[in-house]
Amino acid sequence: MSIIELGICGHPDAEATLHKWEADELTPGKLRAWLQANVWPQYGTGLWNEHWSDFMREFASAIQPYAHYSSPLLQWQYRLHHVPLPSNDDGSKELSTVIELTPRAYDAQKATRITLFHGLISYVLGRIVATSRPDDAEFRQLVERVGDALGKSRYLDGHATNWSQQFWAMVWDRRGGTILE
Repeated sequence: MSIIELGICGHPDAEATLHKWEADELTPGKLRAWLQANVWPQYGTGLWNEHWSDFMREFASAIQPYAHYSSPLLQWQYRLHHVPLPSNDDGSKELSTVIELTPRAYDAQKATRITLFHGLISYVLGRIVATSRPDDAEFRQLVERVGDALGKSRYLDGHATNWSQQFWAMVWDRRGGTILE
């Protein structure tokens, strides 16, 4: 996303910065730092009125583990089953969780969260495009509506979102709410 942003941001030094990146003279972290210093201040706020640079720093950190195939990425291929156990002596019930490890195991909650992830990427790209086209108020309003809807998702916990946990593959659902552990 940073490279796409660099290509369309319109900053006078963007082309030279892109050449540095292409020549391996600029790491992804240094590129994000350049964007933070030179481009992101004009973006305003993220999903919950935090500075855009804070939102992007946390979002980039949350998705970084999935940039290459790894054990955290592998976990997205598992399916969790909640299995009710027999009642306890006091009549209370507990759940046990079983992890299914099969090809094409479908987990509806993970599918929903992957869709949310795609929505967040689309929102970020929309913000980048909207900022590079300041005269297109209609497009900017549409992107803002998408951001408002994403910000209300029950799979995100608002301003207090712990982005280091947001895209963990394994989450637990208790009493209708997602619990990240």
